[in-house]
Amino acid sequence: MIQKKSLNLLIVEPQILNFVNSQPLKNINMKRKILLFIFLAVFFNSLSAQGIKAYLSYAAFNTPENEPYLETYLTVKGSSIRHIASGDKFQGTVIVQIIFRQDDNIVNFAKYKLAGPLTDDTLAGVLNFLDVQRYTLGNGSFDIEVKMNDLNTNVEPITSFDQYTISFPEDTTSFSDIEFLTSFSESDLTDNLSRNGYQLIPYVFNYFPENANSISFYTEMYNYNIENGSGYLLSYYIKQFETNKILDNFSFVKRKTADTINPVLGTIDIKDLPSGNYLLVIEARDRNNELICNKESFFQNYNPSLEFNIEDVDPFDMSNSFVSAMNSHDTLAMYISWLKPISSDAERTFTVSLLNPDSDINDMKKYFLNFWVEKDKSYPEEAWLAYKFNVEKTIYNYSTQNTPGFDTDRGRVFLQYGAPNVISESYTEPNAFPYEIWHYYQLPNGQTDKKFIFYTQEIATNDFELIHSDAIGELNNYKWRLWINNRDTRYTNLMNVDDTHYREIWGSNQDDYYHQPR
Repeated sequence: MIQKKSLNLLIVEPQILNFVNSQPLKNINMKRKILLFIFLAVFFNSLSAQGIKAYLSYAAFNTPENEPYLETYLTVKGSSIRHIASGDKFQGTVIVQIIFRQDDNIVNFAKYKLAGPLTDDTLAGVLNFLDVQRYTLGNGSFDIEVKMNDLNTNVEPITSFDQYTISFPEDTTSFSDIEFLTSFSESDLTDNLSRNGYQLIPYVFNYFPENANSISFYTEMYNYNIENGSGYLLSYYIKQFETNKILDNFSFVKRKTADTINPVLGTIDIKDLPSGNYLLVIEARDRNNELICNKESFFQNYNPSLEFNIEDVDPFDMSNSFVSAMNSHDTLAMYISWLKPISSDAERTFTVSLLNPDSDINDMKKYFLNFWVEKDKSYPEEAWLAYKFNVEKTIYNYSTQNTPGFDTDRGRVFLQYGAPNVISESYTEPNAFPYEIWHYYQLPNGQTDKKFIFYTQEIATNDFELIHSDAIGELNNYKWRLWINNRDTRYTNLMNVDDTHYREIWGSNQDDYYHQPR
């Protein structure tokens, strides 16, 4: 089963890929967004050995004529599909169907057979493979339905639904989204894997495992003034997702001259980047250092070889600080445990040792002081007291019989993002479990109009679980209605149920609360 983290995805050995079904198209550009349809398959079917294991991402891109397209990247784990004899070799095939709707009208679709690589011996292992497709859509918001099934089995198809917005304003300078790459090389080819003189092999995931030593990426900038050879400064850097802290050792600046399309191709060494959640940021600034435009892309890094070291903490004088009076080991341990919702993965891992009953209280003080100085160099004590006040709120409002409020899903979201602007509560709908929809007009990291959906199967426990959010870095599950309405037993095979069926249930306010929270 899936382990709930800030981002859920299935790793499909991304270093082993073959490339099939790539159709040529010139003058394109990319914008990336993850569709975690495999998450739904894991949740419902536990993805048995006979089930398809796959991962789909897609990217919006543009042309100089402002004709937006959508490009899809489908990675299929070869060993998850049935292979049959094809001559003296073996081959597996999946059927893929994708439909794009806008205002309930189908604007583009495809249904095709995707054949995997030929293999001599299925017992020796089979390769994963990547399929690349492109669809003309234009600007606008689209509903996307994806269905996949193994041609050589009778297993029911995997189905997923998502929404996506494409926006390339004609008169506004903007970046495409950032495409992560497995590799790139100079090329004069014009197939789906090539553009602007390079062959770009997409890295379909935004998770970088232990053996990943670098991040390669590609994006493009559009509609910047190219008259008189206008120059600009291009910078790219990594910053921590939870804290927005820019990491100086992972920051780079280049001078550029504007063109019709401005491709950006780069690589950052991440051997010394600790495990955690991050944003890759790309910025363009004019000669006056005014921001022209920027783009961010979320990713996770796993690097267990790097550990947080207390000796690396700045040696602040604790004698005159607010931690000097914190002499109770138990109280200080409690305060440090409260930091979990706003800590990085490396910090959370390190604090396990500080919460040991035998840990040195001076190390605990040193860590605690440094943590808040990093948050607010001018007023660290005030920052701590404001956070402490919010922790006490979560303990009062969200604690369960076995879990303190700050460690629950609602408590974590409250502490990480602050109080929501609107909370829509529904505890008595006739066919639904109790649920809450939290609406934020703007998150501290700049994301706007984001929602978090919590539900519980038993309101008496006060234990509401996060089941969907459209915020970057959070659990994305676009069939969240299935969880809420699983109390309605009319549907036994949830994988094959279109979540829009639930919108017709008498007494349901879910869509109303989601689109117009109040």
